[in-house]
Amino acid sequence: MNLAPAHVAGAGMVRFGKYPADVTLERLAVGAARAALADAGADLGQVDALSVGHVFGGPVAGQRVAAQLGLDGRPVSNHENYCASGATAVREAWVALAAGLHDVVLVIGVEKMTDRISGGVRPDPGDLDAAVGYVMAAGHAMSARRYMADHGATREQIAAVAVKNHAHSVHNPFAQYQKPIALEQVLGARQIAEPLGLLDCSPISDGAAAVVLCSPAGLRRLGLSGPVPRVLGVGLVSGAVQTGLGDLNAEDVSRRAGEEAWKLSGIGPDEIDLVEMHDCFTIAEIVRMEGLGLVPHGQGAAWAADGHTALGGRLPVNPSGGLLSRGHPVGATGAAQVCELTWQLRGTAGGRQVEGARTALAYCKGGTVNGTDGGSVTTVVMAR
Repeated sequence: MNLAPAHVAGAGMVRFGKYPADVTLERLAVGAARAALADAGADLGQVDALSVGHVFGGPVAGQRVAAQLGLDGRPVSNHENYCASGATAVREAWVALAAGLHDVVLVIGVEKMTDRISGGVRPDPGDLDAAVGYVMAAGHAMSARRYMADHGATREQIAAVAVKNHAHSVHNPFAQYQKPIALEQVLGARQIAEPLGLLDCSPISDGAAAVVLCSPAGLRRLGLSGPVPRVLGVGLVSGAVQTGLGDLNAEDVSRRAGEEAWKLSGIGPDEIDLVEMHDCFTIAEIVRMEGLGLVPHGQGAAWAADGHTALGGRLPVNPSGGLLSRGHPVGATGAAQVCELTWQLRGTAGGRQVEGARTALAYCKGGTVNGTDGGSVTTVVMAR
């Protein structure tokens, strides 16, 4: 499929973390947006539209942000796809640019969770899984136990994902946590859902990330020339209805999301130089990389323990620190991943830079729906 690529002219974030009540969702979003606009050298008058991803922001959160930012009156769209909301907002902008509707679109992913969420996130109260007490941590704990039984993986190998991602985030000034952790800390952390402990789980976070997407005409409007990172394609698939017992870790939804990414971008899995993966839990990074076909089936845990997915390894995964360490304000995560890919492809990621990075992929999986293999999954493919 030959859609015109969008160019990422600017990227900006506010540090993810836990903010007091007077630091509102709107304030976080405006901070990230202004950083992205400054990075692009764009002023408000050059922005055609605003696309906003959020989950718990309430009605017309994007319009509230636009009013405070000075973009009132422009077309604003709000996107809720649980953890894939920010990336879905990126997709909306990419489609609008490809269609010729706009030339410069500001995309914001934002979430203020600490004053809205108590404990872990759950399915919709009306979903059958929620009715029987299902929580995300329990689902991923079952995934980990099944993976260890099926592939002979060890608890230490799964915990290595957290050690790796925290090591990466030491070099990320926007990360919620910027300290390395030892394997013994992961294994000894307070248990959440056996075998997963506290450090196997992404935190409750506040934060915002933004990117300025442009068509070629938009780049000319901003006066930008030379190589600018490109969004080649943004895939979006939803969970399919499952019958029978199936395989808990089959990740067919990830396979389909990967196929969508390769079709839209013309890039194959063997051409990807780095991945920003939705590691809401340690085991999630492992099984989703396998589902995408980027890691051989049953070898993801061993790859993590052997350093293949670390900086300097065969395929670096989550150089930003990922959700486990950068943090996971759910609506902001997809936009933050695109910021990271932008900096990596520019070669400006500092101590977490993947050398020679030319192509990259970001993956988000949002929510669950009883009887299906997931809620929404996005795949963003970018190139230098």
